[in-house]
Amino acid sequence: MWTSLIFVVSTLVGGLCDIVTIEKTQEVDYQYAHHVRMDNDGKFILYWSYNEDKIFMKMRAETNGWVGIGISPNGGMNGADMAIGWVTSDGEAKLLDTHGEGNEPVADKISDLHLQGGTQEDGWTSIKFWRKLNTCDTEEDREINGDTLRMIWAYGKYDVAKSGIKHGDYHSKNRGVKSLVVLSNGGIVTQAPDPDATYKTFELLNHKFNKTHAKTYYNCKMFEMPKLSKKHHIVKVETVIEPGNEPYLHHQILFSCSRKLVTKSLLEDHHCFSYSTFHDYGACVAILVAWAVGGSDMILPEHAGFPIGDEDSPNFVLLETHYDNPHGETFTDSSGFRITYTDKLREYDADIIRVGHRVSELQIIPPQQNVFTSYGVCPHECMDWGMEERSVDEINIFGSILHSHTIGKSMELKHIRNGVELPPISRDDHYDFNYQELRQNIPEIKFKLGDSFKMICHYDSSNRKNLTQGGLATAMEMCLAFVLYYPKIEVSRCESQPDKPNVLEHFGVDIEYGRGLFDLKKHTVTKDGNSWSMDAYLNQIQWTKEDTQEISQKDGEGELDFFCYGRNSSKFIPKMRAEKITVPYVKEEKCGSGRASSQIITRSAYISSLLLPLLISLF
Repeated sequence: MWTSLIFVVSTLVGGLCDIVTIEKTQEVDYQYAHHVRMDNDGKFILYWSYNEDKIFMKMRAETNGWVGIGISPNGGMNGADMAIGWVTSDGEAKLLDTHGEGNEPVADKISDLHLQGGTQEDGWTSIKFWRKLNTCDTEEDREINGDTLRMIWAYGKYDVAKSGIKHGDYHSKNRGVKSLVVLSNGGIVTQAPDPDATYKTFELLNHKFNKTHAKTYYNCKMFEMPKLSKKHHIVKVETVIEPGNEPYLHHQILFSCSRKLVTKSLLEDHHCFSYSTFHDYGACVAILVAWAVGGSDMILPEHAGFPIGDEDSPNFVLLETHYDNPHGETFTDSSGFRITYTDKLREYDADIIRVGHRVSELQIIPPQQNVFTSYGVCPHECMDWGMEERSVDEINIFGSILHSHTIGKSMELKHIRNGVELPPISRDDHYDFNYQELRQNIPEIKFKLGDSFKMICHYDSSNRKNLTQGGLATAMEMCLAFVLYYPKIEVSRCESQPDKPNVLEHFGVDIEYGRGLFDLKKHTVTKDGNSWSMDAYLNQIQWTKEDTQEISQKDGEGELDFFCYGRNSSKFIPKMRAEKITVPYVKEEKCGSGRASSQIITRSAYISSLLLPLLISLF
């Protein structure tokens, strides 16, 4: 089980903090494994725990009236699956199971919500209930799965059972929508720290960085790690975002610097990819920790931690911060990471591997397509090398972060063993660029010698007039997964890209190409006496559905170049095709032809008159 560390720390001295006490807060309820503020002010808090077939939830809002939560297909009321609860003046908790049709609410024919109680005290109303993850009611309910869910919430001032919704009871600040990965690691994991361990923290922060007027900018800053006399384990990583700068931070990655450094330019700001002026950039390649927009704290399982302070740990690290500033605004930033560590060692050393499509201009996505698929392959030859270097025959995967940019639609990290596709490591059919959460695997997944990864990313470019290439800018695309695992092996990155631009071959364009950067603007196409830059030529083509399908298929099934990097070395893997899946994975169907049934609700005049005005103003 993953643990949460909730601390009050002493004043920062020299970058280190001592843990002095455990925080006492009304937000924590240890009956539930997760909780999250649904609004910025903390006036609506959602708690939940789950097992293999049920979820247990508590809604808590600062009101003496009703509270409501729902799962929406798109953030609106239509098609949403909603629960509304309140506590009467007699102290009796009430709960309604509803769904949205258009802009009108309808009471479910069958209630799949099971009320567990409710309280109203000190101006806060709490409602507890449980339901099945999949009620098998496809008409009125929505399945709770590992996808990013659009959760809608609201609350009002008055007791619904007594007087309904009065005029002025409902305001826009009392409602909202929030993306949440409920069945992975959404929100905060609310379990107490180990009482026998001593914890300390240090911070790695930018300092009033102000070169952020560029639309996309990667800032790199190198730090020296704390000098420790013995091995410790990192157990929690918090992202520190300077208040007001939340819209500008796209991601942060902390890299270990394993190779020999040239300048050790500590605490200096550099553009990350300026190899000629920032000589040490290429020496820092292994990922120590990572965060992307919308993610919460990274909390490691009780039996694993990121090692620091031993011979295999870095003395120096590099903080890469990606700023997304589409309007070119000027601001300063001091964001970064706060890291909690302990000298009470855990059983295993954990680490992160980046897998997927290499960040490359060879990832080409045609415009105005509802679906286009890109692939990234991590072959078993790379993973086998990494495991054999550390005398390991299997690793345990306990989490992952899926990462693409603004036209990413759905993503999946496949797990393949001898041609047999196993259940996915991670999958999200409703990917949200603004919510890139760490997803935990419970139970953990065993990845063995001979196994391989295949990353699949689906994009929706229907609103783009020009093609999209892979690259660093937010308007460009990526197809990556950051895989958290133990025990630590040699591999830090395992990626692929097509061995040639298949889109050019498809349209009969022949150019010389190497493994380096591929800038379409620097190539010229001449046809029928006309000349275009390569990107202009491809953008003027009328792409058909057949064109996009054939190009996507060639990208996935053609020969690939592989990039297998370790901490201090790399493994050359010859060009080849991806391992073929001979036995596809088929998800088990749990519902069959029937559906779960429970308490029947009669649509009495009372419920209809009560529910309709409530939900019209609710969501």
